[in-house]
Amino acid sequence: MVSNEILSQAAGAFGFDMHSLEFVSNSTNEVYKYIKGNKSYFLRLSEKPVEYEMMIQSEVHWVRYLAENGVRASLPIQTLEGSLTTSCRDHEKCFIAVVFEGAFGKFFNESPKLWGPHLFYRWGSTMGLMHRLTRSYDPGEPELKRMEWRPAEINNPHLHKGNYSLLLGKLLSIEKQLASLSKNNDSYGLIHNDFHPYNFLIHQGDITVFDFDDSLHGWFALDIGIAAAHAVWWGSHYQEWGSKNDFAKHFLSSFLEGYLKNNNLDYEWIRRIPLFMEYRNISSFFLWLGHWDGNEDNLSIFQKNAITEAVKFIERDMPFEGCNIEL
Repeated sequence: MVSNEILSQAAGAFGFDMHSLEFVSNSTNEVYKYIKGNKSYFLRLSEKPVEYEMMIQSEVHWVRYLAENGVRASLPIQTLEGSLTTSCRDHEKCFIAVVFEGAFGKFFNESPKLWGPHLFYRWGSTMGLMHRLTRSYDPGEPELKRMEWRPAEINNPHLHKGNYSLLLGKLLSIEKQLASLSKNNDSYGLIHNDFHPYNFLIHQGDITVFDFDDSLHGWFALDIGIAAAHAVWWGSHYQEWGSKNDFAKHFLSSFLEGYLKNNNLDYEWIRRIPLFMEYRNISSFFLWLGHWDGNEDNLSIFQKNAITEAVKFIERDMPFEGCNIEL
């Protein structure tokens, strides 16, 4: 939990009562909810050096642009002084604070009826609109440009041994393929980079997207592949599709129908979606294991099983299930 001094500074900057804050979560960021004028808002605090504030400003600047141009996204709120961020300090600690309007809706897993082709279509059409808008997005200042995609830096020595070295080798192989791909305005731009089903709410058939803090300049097909990979992880069991690969085909059929209504994407990129799905699958292991101490007892059962299955696919030189699809 952050200190009361940090919360007080954030409250003063955005003009709300610190005592109305309700703790929500603490993972990558610390998040609180508050009510003001019968509306709900979310305060997000990121423990970063003050130099990082411009990077967060670049995130929320883009989100405001999307929201003002038709994307249903949680709107970033300005401080009393008209900024989208404020830095809060307490002794040696610094937190960058932003506030977003709350959104109505449910997560996909709160009702099985929500999970199906209509949702996949809306998910795709929302992403397509975002990608179409990003083609003409100009942040106005060089400091507001988000980072570019780049290969991961894996420095943990425990990941260079045994089965983990197989995972690392697979990651490096895929990243080499990605690094050779072209980058142009029709296929590459500012993307969400984490548009999975726990990062949007569903209300009356529409979705509101949030959590843009992983956004970067990357391939549009990467954004699609991330969405599809997560749909397979968390939603392939909701219907009797026969297999994860069968589900992935059904998902992408509806998703791309919605996507292509709002953004054109050449078939050469659509056929690469399974590659981007596999990239997301393999890179996720290194998100889990980035600070791993090498003790397998500290891995969850889910993580151990996932690693074991992934190694089996790598040893057989096969893409992970859900990625072995033809488009």
